[in-house]
Amino acid sequence: MKRTVRLGIVVLLLSIFSSLSGVCPVSAKPFSYVSRIDPVLAATTCSLSLQSLVDAAAPGAVVTVPACMYRETVTINKPLTLDGQPGAEIRGSDVWSSGWKKRGRYWTRGTVPAFAQGNWPCESRRNGRCRWPEQVFFDGRPLEQVASNPQSGQFAIDSARRVIMADDPRGHMIEVTTRQYWITGQSDNVTIQGFTMKHAATPAQHGALSNDGYDNWTIQNNTLSDAHGAVVSLLAASGLKLLNNDISRGGQLGVHGWQVSDSLVQGNHIHDNNTDAFDAGWEAGGLKISSSQNVTVSDNVVDDNDGSGLWFDMDCTSITIANNRVHHNLTGIMYEISRYGTIVGNRVWENGWGNPAGWGSAGIFLNNADHTEVSDNIVAWNVSGITVLSRNRADSQPVIEDYVHENTIVATDDFIPGNRFGLRWLEDWIGPLYATAANNRGANNQYWYPTDTTKVARFQWKNELTDLDVFNQTPGEENGAYITTALKDQLLSAAEIPLRQEQH
Repeated sequence: MKRTVRLGIVVLLLSIFSSLSGVCPVSAKPFSYVSRIDPVLAATTCSLSLQSLVDAAAPGAVVTVPACMYRETVTINKPLTLDGQPGAEIRGSDVWSSGWKKRGRYWTRGTVPAFAQGNWPCESRRNGRCRWPEQVFFDGRPLEQVASNPQSGQFAIDSARRVIMADDPRGHMIEVTTRQYWITGQSDNVTIQGFTMKHAATPAQHGALSNDGYDNWTIQNNTLSDAHGAVVSLLAASGLKLLNNDISRGGQLGVHGWQVSDSLVQGNHIHDNNTDAFDAGWEAGGLKISSSQNVTVSDNVVDDNDGSGLWFDMDCTSITIANNRVHHNLTGIMYEISRYGTIVGNRVWENGWGNPAGWGSAGIFLNNADHTEVSDNIVAWNVSGITVLSRNRADSQPVIEDYVHENTIVATDDFIPGNRFGLRWLEDWIGPLYATAANNRGANNQYWYPTDTTKVARFQWKNELTDLDVFNQTPGEENGAYITTALKDQLLSAAEIPLRQEQH
């Protein structure tokens, strides 16, 4: 009896507080333990929708969003700030706690929406996985989608759009993604902060959280994960800020950007993206921004992405990439078919080992880029350190006025056919890269290798070179020098980079 009275008092107080503050009241229903991952959040689904709070707010308002679980897609059509309190969460999935039927070896339930999806390029070893946007989570753990005959830890979708899985769902929280987006934009001047957002069946090259072409959006201090395409999109707008977010488990990308100008990406942790096996040579990894100008990407940690860590492509201009920590990606930093880049002060290590024979398996890779400066970076333990590549491409400007200087490049002589260079100027056609008029050049870079002499090529200007003195006589390097092991250890320690290469 006392417990019933206390519960009634709590519900009454919550209702009074809600009526006074406009905060969405927590459901008063008693709850049962349904999730081994986050039972509190699972129990605190709001009785009011987040969309209703947005609709009721005046333009320019700050909407304080309580610690509730919102399973919906929200459209923001006016200037405002959504301020999520600790525990405020949006999920694109629904809980399927009942309705499962045992059919032979499998449990089934349906139906999943028919999500639009294109014929995107996938990794060949994953049999078209990137074209399947469906998601199932078992006590918060993502199940792997397969074409048929799922085993434990897997699921499939049959021709009737039913979920099929081998694991018994009874007594577990099963979440199935039923929406493509968390938040879509229809207004300028929006701030979104303090949320956790998970589970979205977004198409490739689309973000589950997107400004959708509207200016002056700030997305900050959120934890965002588990979207099939990109986690966040920055699209066709200026004045965008992506600040201090944790962005992970994008099926294709953590961050997708296109036609962005005068914008800032700073202080984010972008990691463990391309979970759905998109072709990394097409578009996948941590962050890819295309056709953009005057964008600064600084002070981010970018790691463990199955693709490029930071990738700028297709006529980007005046991009600043500064003071990022980029490690354990297929390529560290790539600047491709773009101009007037500044790549400075980054700490880049252990990139390229997922595809060690590729030209792009480098810490920093200028791929048909021109008028770009690469300076004051520490580049260590990558397959290759810094590579400048000129290829015969109709979509590219001539590779001219690239300047690589004052970098520290730490490497070993582990032999990899066609790769393993400290600094490489590479051209695979009769183009302008080596011409005097092109003014491509390097200067004052310092290198550490286990010894000062080798029979393995460490540098390239026209030809592959083993001798640093010979490399210094080319435009590719001037006053390049080897450093001691003691100085190498000092520099790496100060940069918080491991002193030794990992085993590969």
